[in-house]
Amino acid sequence: MSAAVGEIRIGAELVSPPYLLDAAAAKAYHDGIEGPPRRRPPAGIHDDNQAARKAGFDAPIAGGEQTIAIIAQFIADNFGMRFVRGGRIEVSLTRPVLFGDTLTSHAKIISVDTDVDRAELQIHVDNQRGEQVLMGTAAIRMNDA
Repeated sequence: MSAAVGEIRIGAELVSPPYLLDAAAAKAYHDGIEGPPRRRPPAGIHDDNQAARKAGFDAPIAGGEQTIAIIAQFIADNFGMRFVRGGRIEVSLTRPVLFGDTLTSHAKIISVDTDVDRAELQIHVDNQRGEQVLMGTAAIRMNDA
């Protein structure tokens, strides 16, 4: 679904449904970007409970690119080609995402410039504890063309 041009206005906010990032979701993402199978690195904080605990985490942590993919997909789902063709995303990963975390994506339109056909968004992803795990900005085009 793509937001209508009339819905792209300063102050408009979008919130995703919760997304459970569990071991199965992490594995599906990993297998999608690492296929075909290659030599596997030794177990580490991203896929091994013991290694994660040794590093001070309660559970394995998702790779940062997976958290970025979640917010990018949220923006693409809401703005379609306005984001995919000519959009931009700039983020900082602010906290680790543990397997088992439930993530919610947020976007708020903070500026609209019809002269250059752009809207700027403030974006962030929260976990179930209300902690921001990602924050940043994104830009979309105002028109589908």
